[in-house]
Amino acid sequence: MALLLADSGRAQGGYTTEKRPDLGLTFPRARDYEEIPIPPSEEFVVLFFGRKNPDKNPAPNVVRSEMSIVWIEKVPDRGPNTGSTEPLPPPPESDPGSTTGPGEKKSEPKAKPINSVERWTEAALPGWRLSAAVDGKARGGYTAREYLLTRKGDERKGWVFAYEGPQRFVTVLGIAHKDVFEDQQKIWRYTAERLDIKEPEEKSSDKIKMFYARKPYKAIDYRIKVRMNIVRGWKAEDTENYIVVYNTPDQPLVRRLLRDLELLRKEYEKMFPPTKAVEAVSTVRVCKNRAEYMSYGGPEMSAGYWNWVDEELVFYDAEVVDKNHVSSDADTFIVLYHEAFHQYIHYSTGELPPHSWFNEGTGDYFSGAVIKDGKLQKIGPNPWRLETIQQAIALELSIPWRDMIKFEQAQYYKSDIVGICYAQGWSMIYFLRKSDLVEKRPEWKKILPTYFDTLKSDYAARLEQLATEGKLEDRAAKAKAGFDARTKALEAAFADVDIDELEDAWAKFTLAIEVPKGKR
Repeated sequence: MALLLADSGRAQGGYTTEKRPDLGLTFPRARDYEEIPIPPSEEFVVLFFGRKNPDKNPAPNVVRSEMSIVWIEKVPDRGPNTGSTEPLPPPPESDPGSTTGPGEKKSEPKAKPINSVERWTEAALPGWRLSAAVDGKARGGYTAREYLLTRKGDERKGWVFAYEGPQRFVTVLGIAHKDVFEDQQKIWRYTAERLDIKEPEEKSSDKIKMFYARKPYKAIDYRIKVRMNIVRGWKAEDTENYIVVYNTPDQPLVRRLLRDLELLRKEYEKMFPPTKAVEAVSTVRVCKNRAEYMSYGGPEMSAGYWNWVDEELVFYDAEVVDKNHVSSDADTFIVLYHEAFHQYIHYSTGELPPHSWFNEGTGDYFSGAVIKDGKLQKIGPNPWRLETIQQAIALELSIPWRDMIKFEQAQYYKSDIVGICYAQGWSMIYFLRKSDLVEKRPEWKKILPTYFDTLKSDYAARLEQLATEGKLEDRAAKAKAGFDARTKALEAAFADVDIDELEDAWAKFTLAIEVPKGKR
């Protein structure tokens, strides 16, 4: 139902009434704002919206205007710690619980509970500053305060309208580029001042349970949870090992995606047999375009990422053609094949990420997959990496193998070499799997299988020992076990290998690869 507009809150297309009984919230939402999903691990943001059309402003690459509703319970502060146990330090870079790819977040212990708008802002929006509070219009037994939100050097501005009740804060947060901020603030205010807050009603999963009653899928509870949280306009499809949640009208792309995921899964399993049967099911989330992907949390300079915390593989439909950029579905599937490998290897190694050259390199290796008529025809060169590494070799900018194979993630992702690292990691794996010379040299041919097998078995043994010692939940001990397992895997894989000879053969092989013509 469209609402009559006050001049102070005019929105293109008017407003529609949002009713969210599971949150106890009813409010007018501007029609030119669309709902964006929230990662499952998000604790406080309960609803998230972004403008459908790009904001008209002169700054390039500006994230579109956004509006969130944040729910903060008034949990009490913890009492003083009178014991002698020291808190664990943040995990080192090698911690299996730390970042394993672009976009994944480290989990660090919180000193104080998030029980106020100020604490949430400090934790969730680092670098942003709240202005002094100004009294807002009280509503339904809730008092209200509003703030401006700024960050030094940022072209965006924010506005916060916080309702405070006996048990919680319910907050409307808007962020927009400074050039459109005043207009958007009127829209956010119109929503905030008409927000109706009641006690939440329990969400029913009965229909979804009936849907799955006779389905032959594993991890039904997980699938139900995913479907319970699908936002308006998104759809879901199930396969044996995935639930695909998508917001694209391109049905041929979705059908191909469902087919290719399972085809490649079989290839992963052949090449990398898991420690034990993988029962986990992952979400594959396909955003409709890059803007939606970035709003969802996509890292800068990325086209997709595997988030092990939320068990989500996230990317976007890259079928875009405009005056600044031309891409196609081929780009979509390059990303899919890469990120799906990260999802699989996470479980097959016992949730320990391999060294980055192996992990990212193999993901990029599968990005060269050519699938036709329902079959994997071949794996060719990765069109995103080949020319980069050929140029690096020619200019003597490639990284010595003896250094590269030891890089932990932080080293691999150093800003001045990350492009070369990705390209070289791909080329190392491609060489070890495709070179005829490698086939003739047993000590070279064994490198990849020996690394993987040693990594799995050694890490499993170390975890078993930690369990015996009662240290399985000790993050520092588990991180060391992972680091030591990776080190052991390298030692076993490259034993008896003349690494300089190997590197020389790799460089000659890589320079001789023909650059693919066009897209698949």
